[in-house]
Amino acid sequence: MAIEPIESLMNKIMNRYDGQPIGWNVLTDYKGNMLILGPKEGYRLKMVSINPTKNTGVGTRIDNSHEIQSLVKEAPSWGFRPLSTTQTKELLNSYSQGEKFNGFISKILKTKPISTPELKKKKPKVVLSGPFIGYPDLSTISKRQRELELKLKIEAEKLFRNEYPYRATIYR
Repeated sequence: MAIEPIESLMNKIMNRYDGQPIGWNVLTDYKGNMLILGPKEGYRLKMVSINPTKNTGVGTRIDNSHEIQSLVKEAPSWGFRPLSTTQTKELLNSYSQGEKFNGFISKILKTKPISTPELKKKKPKVVLSGPFIGYPDLSTISKRQRELELKLKIEAEKLFRNEYPYRATIYR
């Protein structure tokens, strides 16, 4: 199991997503953990927030993601879905109308996600990304996930201390 910084790992994940944008799911929890499940592989990330728009951390490819796939088998694929101006207005106008909003989101999520190069070609004004599946605590999925979380937490802390030593002494 190779643990690497999320900056390089995210590039690999996005390249794989761009090659096959359908069949991805993303689970997150409140502790900075992320589980990214692709159609053929999975990744586990541990992030440390630097500020509201920047994270650091580490992650690894998980060998047998099929055991976890059962958690998300009915969920819509995560991905990027461009919205037209009409769809954007309809989405914003339906927000306060519960069932109409849910129906509209459901309709959008049934469309196929597209790759980032395709997004660049289309140049949409609005892109819906997601869904991100909120999970209370990813370590409760299995014993293996608990063990992996502990390893990643240790490595993420080391990386944080090396990259941001002054912040690390304040917050840790």
